Amino acid sequence: MRAQGVHLHHALQSGRQHGGELGHPLFELLAAVQASGSIQRAAAALGGSYRQVWASLKRWESGLGRPLVVWTQGHPARLTPHAQALLAEERLLRARHAPQIAALRAELERLFEFAAGDETLRLELPAVPDPALALLREAAAERHGLNLVLQPCAGADAVHALAQGRTALAAFALPEGPGDEPVPAAAQALLASGRFTTLLALRRTLGLMAAPQALPGGVAAVVAAGLRRAGRPPGSSAELGWLRLCRAAGLVPPAPARVEPTHEAAATAVAQGLSDTAFGCETAAAAQGLAFRALAHDRLLLVAAAAPADAARETLDTVLADARWRQALSALPGVEPLPTTEAADS
Repeated sequence: MRAQGVHLHHALQSGRQHGGELGHPLFELLAAVQASGSIQRAAAALGGSYRQVWASLKRWESGLGRPLVVWTQGHPARLTPHAQALLAEERLLRARHAPQIAALRAELERLFEFAAGDETLRLELPAVPDPALALLREAAAERHGLNLVLQPCAGADAVHALAQGRTALAAFALPEGPGDEPVPAAAQALLASGRFTTLLALRRTLGLMAAPQALPGGVAAVVAAGLRRAGRPPGSSAELGWLRLCRAAGLVPPAPARVEPTHEAAATAVAQGLSDTAFGCETAAAAQGLAFRALAHDRLLLVAAAAPADAARETLDTVLADARWRQALSALPGVEPLPTTEAADS
């Protein structure tokens, strides 16, 4: 295996992939065995025969030089500890890079549409990764002919790009409540300048997430027990919210055990047993089947320069008013649309 390299490819097929979905036969096989506890049921889930799946498993074990599944007659099939670790790390890698994978997939889909002569409007949006914005992109493409290109970035980068005129549109998140941290202060100054308009404001519920039987009682419990916390990058809305809660409780927050780039990656780290807890969005916790304790809120803002709208911007306004997108948005746990006039209020 050491002499082989990973080759990525893309293909046009029926059906749709979403987010960080990225197929690979080994990890699809391991996931099916883990979920079913049976080679036979795993084969049915994968659309193959028992013989095909068993042969594939043996080829992978031979190539890797390690056993992957333990199975004896009359007992459930289960992954070896090594296979469990492989699957957990692969899921975390996909969660970490889901925004970039989704952005590339969307761009390739538009490329093939262009190849077929179907040109669409295009609008670039530097944005913090968020499921609501992913739903917005899908609605824009599927029902309004707008290629909304989400460019994953940190909130600070989105704010600075707007302030410096490098983009006319960006999305970022701010913790609720007063604070003098650099990113929120710069964002509030930007919103108060009169040069920008808020197109979308969402209130997101933040809190602790963990396995149902291990949910901490609060910030003090996490610190006192020395739990492994999956943190977010410095300056991010969630990490600022966590630090504020620690300060309010009179605690010196320990450094996170690991730093993950998105709420979804932090939740995946917890779900895969690589961290004990994380502080982040309820939406991410629910997607991973984790227990959640609400402790704070932040606001996700989609902000645009107050300039005459072109055709793409006008189409975006139509998408934002789309009833089907609003309905999909309402299904996200812990997300509440706000009047845009309240966007800058703390």
